[in-house]
Amino acid sequence: MVIHLVIGVVTGALVLAGVVTGVVVLATKDRAKLAKENIPEHLGVLTDVPVTPLLEKLDSSLNADYMEQVKYRFLQEHPKRTEDEFEWRLFELKRYFLLSNMLKETPMFSAEVDEVWHTMLLFTQKYHTFSDRFVGKMLHHTPNTSPTPAPQERAFFDWVFSHLFTITEYSWKSWGSFFRYPLDKKILQEFKEESNEWLINRYFKVNEANRGTVEYLVMQMKQQVIHAEETYHVDSKGQFTKQRHYGEMTNLSLAMVFFSSFYFDDYWKYASEYTYAKAANYTSGCSTAIFCGTASHGQGHQDGGHGDGHGGGGHDGGGSSCSSCSGGSSCSSCGSGCSS
Repeated sequence: MVIHLVIGVVTGALVLAGVVTGVVVLATKDRAKLAKENIPEHLGVLTDVPVTPLLEKLDSSLNADYMEQVKYRFLQEHPKRTEDEFEWRLFELKRYFLLSNMLKETPMFSAEVDEVWHTMLLFTQKYHTFSDRFVGKMLHHTPNTSPTPAPQERAFFDWVFSHLFTITEYSWKSWGSFFRYPLDKKILQEFKEESNEWLINRYFKVNEANRGTVEYLVMQMKQQVIHAEETYHVDSKGQFTKQRHYGEMTNLSLAMVFFSSFYFDDYWKYASEYTYAKAANYTSGCSTAIFCGTASHGQGHQDGGHGDGHGGGGHDGGGSSCSSCSGGSSCSSCGSGCSS
């Protein structure tokens, strides 16, 4: 009986040790996913995007001491958040600032990213200095209190975002699902018919640092509108690559333009076949796929695309549904967004 008791105690101890080990391993893996070392370089800007002057302007506008103060204050106010998580949120906020420098309308669709912006605003004078250096005037933060969604604003945001940056799973989580809504048909018609300069004046804020990037975006949209029409004449349902990995997602933006142009009312019925390919289930070669931003070429209906991005994103950037999304939800943390 004593022997049985000893065996029972030893067995229980081993089971407990195994459970503890498992918890430690899981915790370690979770920490690895949030490691700031996994953040893509150069804000994850895609290789062919002419954005260097704008990146340099952003870097020179954000004072290092100021950002250290912001980080310290943020972590004090959010004790459950880690330094790594702060750095990931700041990474996405910097990308948002690039968009704000270029676009006339830039809703804030992420509550997580917005929290860091709110902390920056607490340092009034330093934030004003940053705004003046980066955009030449105050970069205002005005919450959008409208209860109705802004699907077409989100669609344009997604299109521009995907043409500038690799999309990691953290991007997908913090901003909410990308490519969920169709582009406004009026916008597509204008990009088809209007001149480059007219479009620049209509949709963008142009300055010396961002003009090259803005001109690039206008040409990309014009080319995709033409490509979508050519594709429709060959195959009315289109043939596009399914997304199987996070990273570059410009091929999804083409599918977005196509289905927005020809199947606006049934957009999600068709687009979901390509945009919800469950990237997390297919991503290989990265044990921490949620934040790695790497991608490799995957097989879909039709191959094609662009080169690798600065952040390691390849052609088949891919996406998956946000883990908290269901049905028709956009998974947008900020609801209808916040306007800048």
